[in-house]
Amino acid sequence: MRNRRHLPLFVIGLSLPVFALAAASYPGGNDWDTTADGFRFTQNYVSALFQPRAINGSVNSARKFAIPAMLMLCVSMAYMFWAVSRQCHEPATRKTIEIFGIGTMVYTFLGVNTPMHDLLVVIAAAFYGIAAIGMLRMLHAAQRLKGVLAGVLCLALLIGLAAMRHGNVRSDLAPITEWLLFASGIWWLTFVYYSATTPNNSSKPTPRRGAA
Repeated sequence: MRNRRHLPLFVIGLSLPVFALAAASYPGGNDWDTTADGFRFTQNYVSALFQPRAINGSVNSARKFAIPAMLMLCVSMAYMFWAVSRQCHEPATRKTIEIFGIGTMVYTFLGVNTPMHDLLVVIAAAFYGIAAIGMLRMLHAAQRLKGVLAGVLCLALLIGLAAMRHGNVRSDLAPITEWLLFASGIWWLTFVYYSATTPNNSSKPTPRRGAA
């Protein structure tokens, strides 16, 4: 059972070099320079790896690596959201984390792999924000300050990215902000997952004296 607890992190670890292969295989082009060579984390969005054609017009050879990498990541994170929710004693918060956390990963995977990218990504972002608020509530009740601060950072990045992409506020920083949110979201969920699933963790209520 202890080894199975580490399986999601192991799968996420496997997905990262596959993402690196995808980035290395990307032909080129970004929203600011369609003739740029290769993939640039400061100028290319995550979704660029999944399009049938790269922004420069070439067949996107990154796609064959990006899709399995994202599938591994989304399945692992969906499981971690579920596992975290199981450790929350408040029914409403537990359901919020479970439903919106798993929903986030479903819509994220569909969003980067279908023509309805813009709509599905907005839904995924909204679901993530709600799931994050649920986890913040759980962490606050458990008095886990580091987890709360990390979650607030993720929400700040999410709000900042929304302002950049839809409000034209420093849109040149949107790609790197998206990648920062991508990385910090993985790290925060992993942190909460291990904190919540550690034996005798403080996410559960302390039994009252005399309770059966």
